[in-house]
Amino acid sequence: MIELQLDETIYNASILGLCRVFDYAKLEYSKSDFQTISFPESNLANFEEHYFAYLSAQYGHETNYYKMTNPTIVEFLLRAKTDIGDEKNLERLNAHIEKVKYWLSSNSYKNVYPFLSAIPFDFLEAAKSLKKVTQRKKETLEQIQPQIGDAVDALLQIVEHLKHKDAKRFIIPRVLTYQVIQGFWSNVSFLNSNASKKDLYEEYFNYFIKPAQDFLTSKKDEKKYGKNKLTCACCDNKMKSISEAFDLTWVQNLGVDGARKSSHYWNHQRNLFICPICNIVYSCLPLGFTLKNGIGLFINSNQSIVELLAYNKIQLRNDRGEEYTRDKLEEMAYSKIINEMYQHAENKKNVEIDNIQIVKYDKNNESIPYTFNMLSRDKAQQLYDSRNDFHYLTGKFVKENGDYISLYQEVIRRFYNGQRFSDLLYRLIRLVIDDKYADTFSIYKILKISNYVLNGGSHMTDKELRSIRISGYELRKVYRGQETKLNAISHRLLNALKVKNPNKFMETIVQAYSYKRHEKLGIPLFFTTTLSDIEKFQTIGYAFLIGLNGKDFEKEDMAKEEQVNE
Repeated sequence: MIELQLDETIYNASILGLCRVFDYAKLEYSKSDFQTISFPESNLANFEEHYFAYLSAQYGHETNYYKMTNPTIVEFLLRAKTDIGDEKNLERLNAHIEKVKYWLSSNSYKNVYPFLSAIPFDFLEAAKSLKKVTQRKKETLEQIQPQIGDAVDALLQIVEHLKHKDAKRFIIPRVLTYQVIQGFWSNVSFLNSNASKKDLYEEYFNYFIKPAQDFLTSKKDEKKYGKNKLTCACCDNKMKSISEAFDLTWVQNLGVDGARKSSHYWNHQRNLFICPICNIVYSCLPLGFTLKNGIGLFINSNQSIVELLAYNKIQLRNDRGEEYTRDKLEEMAYSKIINEMYQHAENKKNVEIDNIQIVKYDKNNESIPYTFNMLSRDKAQQLYDSRNDFHYLTGKFVKENGDYISLYQEVIRRFYNGQRFSDLLYRLIRLVIDDKYADTFSIYKILKISNYVLNGGSHMTDKELRSIRISGYELRKVYRGQETKLNAISHRLLNALKVKNPNKFMETIVQAYSYKRHEKLGIPLFFTTTLSDIEKFQTIGYAFLIGLNGKDFEKEDMAKEEQVNE
């Protein structure tokens, strides 16, 4: 039996990836020990097949192969064959033809074609033959429908041959090696610069599996094995020489090339090695993260293998096969953490739950692809208390200076870094005042999260915040028809909040209420508490401004709030 134990973060993510391959292939392994898994050597037989099968099943929908063969595009082609409908559909067809032509002619595909000899079809020639359908002046769509039918037939023929088992087996993994794996590790096996035209299954076997099998065979000679001097940095395995060991230079931002940078080691003597078994484990690193278009998450709960699997059980798609957004995946991950932590606390009341490490991965950030955050017990409680507000912000964006910004990402980043939300609230309300953003309800949700995070002397109840927001809206109603005046008041109040000047804020409030005398509308008493507490002043001020700039929120936003809080 082979035994592996949880260790540092990247190794733990790799063990998770290994377990996911085992689970997908229905291979047996034991999780009886808290932090250890054990599995038979037979699990390594055909492991390369299982590795790429899981990779394809998990991320095949992100490849251009899927964009050519998915049911939606096939349905469109079948309709277009007999009736293109309108010019817009013709543009869509021509755009698809261009993409298919480009994809089938790319190096990723051309390097795979030699392994598709069982398919009686020349993909490269088919790509060269594809041509867009042109519509001359005065030609109707009905007149060019025969050309459209021919183009569609050619595309459908390509789709039919792409569905061949060999095409799936080689094309999808090859594309994903660049889209998924290369961001985590490179330069060895099928990602070696000299292996782009070779069989990726054979390359993986030769670099990862065969050395491990040879090592396990030699390990059975206990007398010789006992003389080995080199110890694996990740497990208890010992190796007889450097030729039997591996380094970690191929794992992005992790290993040091001892041959080129020996100064990184004591007395210039290289002393960091991993065994062939752990070499396989690290190859599973990309499979330990939950990824969406190069952005990923890993929850490093290292108390046990069972917990590690449970915390990271996050689906990429819903029951209808629709992909979740990046925000939704992250929100689901944090919800999973909260649920598991509280379930764990319920089942084991006498056990102190450790902090949970959240690892984010960004393929586009080559210099610092990993960022690490700790979810403490206090933060977990705050996250749990404001879970509905976080959930509401998923998929909410604001356009600022020409760029779309995810409100969820902005808030969750500040939450984990322990930053205040006042700068974000200021920017959003300013956009509202300038009539460049209208979703004041999302701003209100951010304010509620900020209020939860404070959780001290300035912490206010939801009922209080709601009452303050309504007060702002009541003042707005008496200024109807005087938007310019209302905007001027809002700007002065906002600037007072930005510089944390409660006296200036109150001066503006008094002027605003005095200018519009109303028998049922007086200056609310809650403003009297803002002069002595800056944090409370800002919370009350932003709540009031949200209401002051809300539009008929009794009918719209209140209904949303009731629905979200149900």
